[in-house]
Amino acid sequence: MTDSEYPWRDESLLYDLYWEQELSTVEIADRLGCTQKTIWRWMEKFDIPRRDKHEAAPNRRRHPAVFTDRGYVICASNYRGTTDSVGIHRLVMIAEHGFDAVAGKQVHHKNGVGWDNRPENLELLSRAEHADRHDFGTEIRPSDDEWDRSGRERDERGRFK
Repeated sequence: MTDSEYPWRDESLLYDLYWEQELSTVEIADRLGCTQKTIWRWMEKFDIPRRDKHEAAPNRRRHPAVFTDRGYVICASNYRGTTDSVGIHRLVMIAEHGFDAVAGKQVHHKNGVGWDNRPENLELLSRAEHADRHDFGTEIRPSDDEWDRSGRERDERGRFK
């Protein structure tokens, strides 16, 4: 078999993908059709230095708290290319009322300002109450999980089209 059938054996390709394109070893393995362990082994064989854990995820957020395009402040973490986030307003309510009180509830901004996360501006509502406050009517929008099961497409940022 030729090296073209084993692209991870190409030192310059590995170096370029890892250091120039700043891909993670997981992303390189996916692109080249092998395992992450194979990439590690060949990088070690070629003496390609590894980034430290803070440099390793090129798409990580530089700061954990960021504004969304809808004006909310979220805290996000990125692990192996997957971003999980939570709204700061939810964290404030958990700090005020505890996790169990907030679980399954919507956190509503009384003044409608998504970045105003003062406890006195926040209230816990059921989905139906929250839909009513925002004049969604009696037809409550499906949860993300319900949309996921429906097969509805998402854009590159994970939002529904």
